[in-house]
Amino acid sequence: MRGSIQFKEATGKYYPVIYDNETKKHKWGKGHKSQREAERELRSMIRKYDSGSIVFGKKDLFSTVYKEFDETVITERYKSEGQQRTVRGNFRKHILPVFGNARVDRITQKDIQRFFHELRVDRAVKDEEGKWIHEEAPASPATKRKILQGLNAFFETCISWGMVAKDENPCEGIQLQSAPLQIPATWSEEELSTFLSSEIVQESPYYLAILIIATTGLSRSEACGLKWSLYHGTYFILDQGVDAYGNVTDMKTIFRKRRAELMPFVIERVESHRRRQQMISRAIQEAVQRPEYVLTDDMNEPLKADAISKNFKRLCRRVNADGASLPDIPLKNLRHTFASFMIYDDINIRVVADALGHSRTSTTQNYYQGMAKKSMHRSEVLKIGEKLFSTVNRSSLENPLEEAQ
Repeated sequence: MRGSIQFKEATGKYYPVIYDNETKKHKWGKGHKSQREAERELRSMIRKYDSGSIVFGKKDLFSTVYKEFDETVITERYKSEGQQRTVRGNFRKHILPVFGNARVDRITQKDIQRFFHELRVDRAVKDEEGKWIHEEAPASPATKRKILQGLNAFFETCISWGMVAKDENPCEGIQLQSAPLQIPATWSEEELSTFLSSEIVQESPYYLAILIIATTGLSRSEACGLKWSLYHGTYFILDQGVDAYGNVTDMKTIFRKRRAELMPFVIERVESHRRRQQMISRAIQEAVQRPEYVLTDDMNEPLKADAISKNFKRLCRRVNADGASLPDIPLKNLRHTFASFMIYDDINIRVVADALGHSRTSTTQNYYQGMAKKSMHRSEVLKIGEKLFSTVNRSSLENPLEEAQ
């Protein structure tokens, strides 16, 4: 048996670890702020090992192993705080109630398959009176895939820790129903133009935020994270996001750290907003004097993501009440609207993927495949039509009756 102290940069803590030569397994202790505290716990762990209190066998309960997985792996594997909350929430709500008291080496593929077959989630729906209520419903394919990803990461960790044999990951080969093909609801160019050109919208303090999202394909988190230090006159460099709680978050993948090009009329609005921030700083002593973020309110405070979404819905209702007939879509669908414009314009799928921050073109193709097929079909028909038209006697098309005589 060997003991050591391991330091994790992600948590900034020291962890006591003991290793059993026979079973080739590790046991991790709790994280400590100082190395001395970790060494103290390591000595305690060694005494417990010698007395038989710590057993290196196939007796590790799922709930016990998950505590170590939560503290030492989740923060390392998932960079975004939003992803970490989602993974932890899925374990707490769905996985631990079912597998918490089971031994990790006894869970089989059949157990995992049945778990997903029986998985139910709370879903908010409107009753006959129009009130929101919660009811239990089968989990969607997308929800199942997210839960499976976290569960698979857990068992991969168990394998690396020697608790489960290499070829016995119960998540391998799990069959999940494919998600139905859905084309996201989007606006046409005319509908988007109607919305953005409305005086009601342009006078809103949320106009610039909505304009940037609609013309760059950024998510609301990415838009809220835009900084003046990364503004280069015609584009922004994206390196962080801000979640719904106002917390700065890292991008989900390195591909999300990208360049967001701005259209000329958007640049004018950005520059105008910068001058407005300077005026606010001079006029209001209590306001933020040197705002770091681009999207700010009347006191130069950063805009909240939830506030942008809620005000977008309010603005849609007001514009429709003023005579328009815009389809009801959430704020995130402005990102889909931007993507649809690029796809219908036959922009290369790699360019579309880069603009959206997708790591693979397959992600873009899978998500927008219905839209892409529709666009490709129309494009190919037009190309074939051009070829056919060039081979036909044009005079016969111009004067069909004369040719027939």
